[in-house]
Amino acid sequence: MKRPHPALLRALCALAGLAPLTLPAQVAITSATTLTTDGADTVQEGFTFRNTVVAVQGFATATQSYALTGMADQVFIRRTAGGNNEAHVWYQTASTGGDRIAPYATDYADVLLDNNFARGVHNLFGNTGAGSANIERLDLIASAGFTATAGFAIPVFDFGVNPQHESFRIALVTGVDGAGNPTAYSALASTVPFVATNLYTHTTFSIHRYNTGDVTTSNYSIFNGPNQGPGGIVFTLSDFAVPVGTTIYGYSLFGYDVSDGGNSANLVNWNNATYFPTNTPNGEGQAGGFDFSGVNGIFFSAIPEPSTYALGGLALMAGAAALRRRAAPRT
Repeated sequence: MKRPHPALLRALCALAGLAPLTLPAQVAITSATTLTTDGADTVQEGFTFRNTVVAVQGFATATQSYALTGMADQVFIRRTAGGNNEAHVWYQTASTGGDRIAPYATDYADVLLDNNFARGVHNLFGNTGAGSANIERLDLIASAGFTATAGFAIPVFDFGVNPQHESFRIALVTGVDGAGNPTAYSALASTVPFVATNLYTHTTFSIHRYNTGDVTTSNYSIFNGPNQGPGGIVFTLSDFAVPVGTTIYGYSLFGYDVSDGGNSANLVNWNNATYFPTNTPNGEGQAGGFDFSGVNGIFFSAIPEPSTYALGGLALMAGAAALRRRAAPRT
């Protein structure tokens, strides 16, 4: 589906009596409201994990505030054939090489479908170079679906050096099959390297690199680093050329070199190298080097909601954080 001209979008909204859609733009997140919970310490891989969760409840840009409305309940990891199939998990630490703040991740899906600023993933979409994950697409699915309101929003956070952050692409899932696999997409939105002040600075962190695909319990190596943190950007319906009232089943994330060729149907088959290059470079500043903070698969709405249309759909998602289930990751 090609993106309609912004003037046409505004005209259609006016005719329907809906709040006007704004022009797509890269809008930085300036603050976040979080809820911190602590569990009992555990020991894994020779390190103490403090089991602290720093979960996002709301966030704000310079002009708008947003509140959490729900979470995805499935995650699918789409890797191309061959490659290293590695997994990088970063943990905020109490000191260089010290205690890990977040809970221990027993598999990659634990981190990829999460709401915790104290951990995340590193170099998600690279195919080439040391430590490549070989992932083409990451699907974060709300299996029951929900109806998008005018205030619908998705935050995406990059873990990086303040305030510079890296490129990626994103599309809404507008259709799924019985197992939750995407069958239809919105227009593909993207961001060039963006500027957003980090909401936190992790003075120290450690990256655990696993070479057994989605299993994050063995065959690992450790890399320590200083002074990085999460900086975010927000996407709204206008970024995807999607009208209010559309049924949404979540969203997919892609490396920056992915293309839909002008037809969103081309995003369905991640094994088509025409649209999903299999030579995506890995590393900082590269098309596959985006480092997601562990705050993924969460949905928000503007405060106050710009339109009361279809509020019932979002209400169905309100308890998803407590009731969500995680599907086995697929390759």
